[in-house]
This record gives sequence, structure tokens and C-alpha cells, in this order.
Amino acid sequence: MPKSTFVAYLLWLIGGWFGVHHFYLGRDRQAFVWWCTWGGFCLGWIRDLWRIPHYVQAANEAYEYMDWLTSQLRKNQKPQFSTARWTGQLCFGTFCGYLVLFAIPESLSPNLITILQYIVVPLGSATGVYIVGNIGYETGSFKWTLFGAYGALIILREPTAIAMVTISSSLLFQWTKKYKRKVEQKGFCRRLIKLTFAGVIIICLWSSFLYYNASVVTSDGETVYVREAVHHFLESTFYKELKATLYELIHIGWQMGWRGMYEAFVEAVDPLGESNALKALNLTKGVEREEISRRCRKLSRDWHPDKHKKEKDKAQEMFIKIQDACKILLDIHKKREP
Repeated sequence: MPKSTFVAYLLWLIGGWFGVHHFYLGRDRQAFVWWCTWGGFCLGWIRDLWRIPHYVQAANEAYEYMDWLTSQLRKNQKPQFSTARWTGQLCFGTFCGYLVLFAIPESLSPNLITILQYIVVPLGSATGVYIVGNIGYETGSFKWTLFGAYGALIILREPTAIAMVTISSSLLFQWTKKYKRKVEQKGFCRRLIKLTFAGVIIICLWSSFLYYNASVVTSDGETVYVREAVHHFLESTFYKELKATLYELIHIGWQMGWRGMYEAFVEAVDPLGESNALKALNLTKGVEREEISRRCRKLSRDWHPDKHKKEKDKAQEMFIKIQDACKILLDIHKKREP
């Protein structure tokens, strides 16, 4: 089915930063780059504004486009140098190089980190260069692209010199690039599976960086790694109660249907604060008003700040919590009275 310029522009407007319009036009590699870099660092998304008609012609193999491509093939043995494409190769190659560099866990031994840097950083940069270089009707040698990256690393002996590694890799790609005689047309499901697989790799790299290397600074000035915060969260009472609540909701939904699950969800969310108030006063649901008042008086006396000179702040906090719980339960009880 011929591609529509109107649909391409509509998708560019709605999901252009994620490369949706490129996926529609069969430019999967460009869609992937846009998805990874938020529309080619926004600049590529803006450039698409006047490039979309050209992309639509290429997707439809329109006569005007094929005539232009044929003339290019006759005049030049290899594609002419494109500043935009080369800039894209440098940007995405550098992005991929840094991404794999940051994904290496800092908790590993220094020697192992160095070995991994020498292996994966050039591979990441070369892959980024190769992906951009193979968009559309151009292609190049991945072997030479990879050779350029590792060659620069051997000369520089510095795995963090990602910019120079990417430049070397892109220059060798330019040397080997040529025209594709025909762009292979693949099925929708196959294309989607390949893009999903590539997306999972990027997500895993970001996850590795965030989990192993990212950190936050608390109000006390203490640095806490995300992996430690995640571990503490999984061990927290909040998470365990949340997990138990979700399992219970799923069980209720399976037994009583969506309506029963919704009612249980509303009760679990506790919009009125009744459950928390009952827990604070150690009472059960359905308790009489007299019992609520009696418990409120007792706990208020027990936790009055004047009785806790040594722990006055804690007592003050508990006293306020009890007063709030009492007010909530008494108000709810009053509204439910016939």
C-alpha cells in the first residue's frame, strides 16, 4: 500500500520524537535512532519537517525518486559525502559508546572494568556509526567500521576517548560505503520483533547504568546508590504490604470478577483513611462509637507529651496521630448513622 505524506506528517507530529513516522515509512533504523535519542536529539525531528516528502517518495519508490537514484548510481560509484549523515554517525556513535561505558558496573574489579572497556566501548561506537550509515539506500562494511574503532583504541590506549574512536570508525565507514541496489522489504511482525529486541538491549544498558552506578544524595549529604535503595525498598514493609495487596486483588478479581476487584481496590486504597485510622487505634472495622471514644481517651492520656519528658517529640507525634485518627473515625461513624 502506498505511503501517505499526510499520515507521515501526522505521525511526525504525534510521535515523531520516538520515530513513529520513520517506522511507518519502513525506515526502521532511523526509527530506532530517533527512539533512542528523542528525535535525533530534537534536531533530527525538526529536520524531518522538510525531509518527509523525500522519505515518502523513497518508500513508495516513486518514479521521480527512482530516476534520481538511478542518475546518482550512474554518476557516482559511491554515495556523496553528507554532512548531516556524518554528523548523525558521530552523535549516535558517541552516544552508544558512552552508554555501554556507563553500563559497566563500578563494583567490579578495576582490571575487569578496564578489560570490558576495551571490548565493549569500540563495539558500541562502531555499532552506532554503522546503524546510521545504513539508513536508506546507503550501506557500508561493519568489519571496517569495527576495525576503525578498535584501531583508534589501540593507538590511543584510552577506552574513554570515545569521540576519537567514533571519528576513526566513521571515517573507515565512509571509505567503504556504497549504494544499496535494493532495500529489502520485510514483514511487519519481523520488523517489530527486531526493533523490540534492539530496544530491549538499550533498556538493559540504561538499567545497568542506573542500577549499578547511579546514586542520589540525601538531605543529610549521604550518597546512596540506586541498587542499595532498590534493595531497601524491596525489603520495606510498604513493598511487602503492596505486593500482598496486589496478590489479594488478583485473587478477588479471579473469584468475583472486575466489580468485586474494583470494590476491593477502593477499599485497599483507603480513600477515607479509615483503615489507617483503625490501625492507629488498634481497632477493627465495625466498632461502635462508644468504643472509639473510649479508646481515643485512653490513648490520648497514655501519649500525652507531658507524660513523656524524655521522648517528648515522639509523644507529640503519636498524640497528633491519635487525635487525627479519632476525628476520622468519629466523622465516618456520624455520616453512616441512620
